[in-house]
Amino acid sequence: MGLVIINNGERARVTEPTVQNLVGELSGAVRHLLSRPDGVRQFQQARVMFEVALVRHAATHATQAQIVTLKALLDTNKAAIGQERAFEHTDVAFHYGLAEIPGNPIFTALHAAIADWLVEQRTISIRARGSDRAAFRAHKRICECVAAHDVDGAEEAMRHHLAEVEKFYWQVRGR
Repeated sequence: MGLVIINNGERARVTEPTVQNLVGELSGAVRHLLSRPDGVRQFQQARVMFEVALVRHAATHATQAQIVTLKALLDTNKAAIGQERAFEHTDVAFHYGLAEIPGNPIFTALHAAIADWLVEQRTISIRARGSDRAAFRAHKRICECVAAHDVDGAEEAMRHHLAEVEKFYWQVRGR
């Protein structure tokens, strides 16, 4: 669990737990839950709740500097359209940028874990024709709402975006 460090030739030492270690310990159980019949749908629902809370916070509290950073992430996302792997990376980076706005390492660790746990969703949904352009349009709308401090608009844009990602995922999966 990251509470004890063991190195060859040294005594075991107790260490401070990190958020990343604690969240990482959940990964085995999460992967088991994801393999269950409704597991992916349940995690998609959890992601919506988490990301909606993040975007509402961002739209309420983002500083001008954070908005500039989010816009730069959006520009990088736009440049990656049509390049599947690059787009996946910039997609995650954009959402991570939202998770950074509160300045709370628990949120960034949870975001990273959710992104890792739902990696299959991302890699499958991006295969759907036009999904990268749709995701970029959603990211642009989200960014505009955060910049305008439009909390309800940001929530609506995020909900629409994640519903679209789910639709693309299940379309490609054939369900």
